[in-house]
Amino acid sequence: MRIEKSQIGSYQGQAVYKYKLINDYQNYIEVLSYAVTWHSFVINGKNLLAHFNKLEDYFGTPTYLCQAVGRVAGRISAGKAVLAGEKFQLPQNENKNTLHGGPHGFASTNWPAEVIESETEIKLRFSKKITNEFDGFPNDLNVVITVSFDNLNQVKMTFTGQAEGITIFNPTNHAYFNLNDEQTNLADHWLQIPGNQRLELNQAKLPTGRICQTEQTGYDFSHGQELGAALRAIKQEVNRGELDDAFVVPAEMTQPVAVLTNQATKDEIQIFSNRKGLVVYSADLNSDGIFDALALEAQSLPDAVNHPEWHENIVLKDGQTKTAEIVYKYSKLK
Repeated sequence: MRIEKSQIGSYQGQAVYKYKLINDYQNYIEVLSYAVTWHSFVINGKNLLAHFNKLEDYFGTPTYLCQAVGRVAGRISAGKAVLAGEKFQLPQNENKNTLHGGPHGFASTNWPAEVIESETEIKLRFSKKITNEFDGFPNDLNVVITVSFDNLNQVKMTFTGQAEGITIFNPTNHAYFNLNDEQTNLADHWLQIPGNQRLELNQAKLPTGRICQTEQTGYDFSHGQELGAALRAIKQEVNRGELDDAFVVPAEMTQPVAVLTNQATKDEIQIFSNRKGLVVYSADLNSDGIFDALALEAQSLPDAVNHPEWHENIVLKDGQTKTAEIVYKYSKLK
């Protein structure tokens, strides 16, 4: 196993580096220091991630393409949070709501990295102090993001936050997958999600608080279904032509929270998470009417800070440390 490091440009006067982590089978991932962007997941010469070819296209992209997002992934209603009885107003960057950490979240900065190598894996350790002055969230937060790759073709990510004063923490990587050779229409991809619940969303894509059952609807992925068929059913049922939804999944690492399969090539990605939320977004990145990428965002349920009834605690007290973990495992079906 080995790692290659190269400077590929700069951002606000800082060097941006690309790290290439290569396993013993010549499969590799590439991670950029800007936004801890997961640029590639290459197996047998094929990149399984949607990606940009130019570094500059990642700067400020509204898609958050394969970038680390935080402090809090997803939307926070009206940018408001009440922590220990104190009201906080967060920066708003999507209408009147706060999306993916606001205008100065994890995806808007360059991260220094440390390389850690062993016989079994290669790991990058990105670390940064995210201050209240920088992102507008309550108090300061010391953040460490690790990304590793091994000979089992597994990508492991951890997000650790240590609070200096009470704050909120629910990060993820906004990974977009396409398991086709040419990143073309993935309507024939097969998606399975354990569980039978999703959050009801309003017109602003914010949770209403109601949890819906998915059985016998287009949202039922408990036994797996083809994405194209699911989208057609959802269009017929609720007159929406996309997926941009939060599913309730088991918060354990022993079973995947999502399995995405290319039925033609038999390429498969399993995603494991220690949190009970999964946001699924069907994207048209080229704006040509073709469904060409699927975002699978493992996290706690969105807007959890405003829904205590879900018992999703994303609050960090002063001095408290919390770690979120996500594993992406590739396999080839027979």
